[in-house]
Amino acid sequence: MKMRKGIVVYDSNFGNTEKIARALADGLEQKGMEIDCLWIDEVDVEELTKYDFIALGGPTHILRTSKPMKAFLETLKTVDLRGLKGFSFDTRNKSRMNSKNWLLLENSAARVIEGVLKSSNVDIVETRRSALVEGREGPLHNGMVEMFTQIGTEIAKSLH
Repeated sequence: MKMRKGIVVYDSNFGNTEKIARALADGLEQKGMEIDCLWIDEVDVEELTKYDFIALGGPTHILRTSKPMKAFLETLKTVDLRGLKGFSFDTRNKSRMNSKNWLLLENSAARVIEGVLKSSNVDIVETRRSALVEGREGPLHNGMVEMFTQIGTEIAKSLH
């Protein structure tokens, strides 16, 4: 079985998205993947082609991506990511979600990120997910870290 190498890339203002990114990375590592977990400012987009898997996430700002994430997504468009597997995630306040099916809410950071990954020919392996935060700065709702660790283990299983 080939060990897969992946990267979890995130933007975070108050530390909530970083916690979720690290939980996701932990779940992926628990199932044998070699994972780098980096803040967007630490990533050289040209190096992304050495990975088999990319997870990309950030906070939802005014129902969209943060300005740093928007800029990062623009740089992604300059790299050929064809063949990579991918996943997108975000953090957001519950009050900004559709109460019936928040995964399908059209205006979210994860939706925008997933769209850019798809347009970059990344094969999306799991539907985008959101972690809930209390208020503007958090903390995360109970169970969010554990949920993203579990998502990581599920994704890693599907990649082997």
